[in-house]
Amino acid sequence: MFAAVLAAALGAGVLAAAPASAATIKVQYPVTGQSVIKKTGGTLELGPGTLRTTVETRTGGADLTGHLELPPAKSSFTVAGFIPVRATVTVIPTTPVTGQIVQGVVDARSEAHIQLSDIWVAGVIYTPVGNECRTERPVAMDLRSEGDFTIFDGGTMSGVYTIPDFRNCTIFGPLLSSLVSGPDNTITLELGRATPITD
Repeated sequence: MFAAVLAAALGAGVLAAAPASAATIKVQYPVTGQSVIKKTGGTLELGPGTLRTTVETRTGGADLTGHLELPPAKSSFTVAGFIPVRATVTVIPTTPVTGQIVQGVVDARSEAHIQLSDIWVAGVIYTPVGNECRTERPVAMDLRSEGDFTIFDGGTMSGVYTIPDFRNCTIFGPLLSSLVSGPDNTITLELGRATPITD
């Protein structure tokens, strides 16, 4: 999901290696990760995807922008402690990833809608929510780098976010909102080894 905030990770390594004068660095990272949904307790596996990032170095740090692409993911959880539910979750970015690096620490923000589709209950009941069932507003994810990060080897970003209510889900919107929406959801994103973007 979210969100796409991985771009931030690249910054810490860039800052450490950046020359004194301003420079523009473009790299691409493989991305994997996971998100734990507070209400359901379910873990959503993210990726593999890609992050294309541009870093503009400056005195004292750098600014970054990026574009994250993640494939749809499968989510499974239980309702009332015993009814299995599964769904396809698609993260639809609404803005580029943006952020900055200050004193080697990367902070970034990503905003995206979370879309739900192909919902099955108890393994047999398909819930026809259509193709527009998504959060009523974009999910804002603020992430920060963890530990060591280099421009060559990537690193870890993590954060906490709130899932808004869902809309355009036929009659099932209120039910999905009661089951999934809410604060204190966690996300961890892993950035792999970088390759340069030459185009």
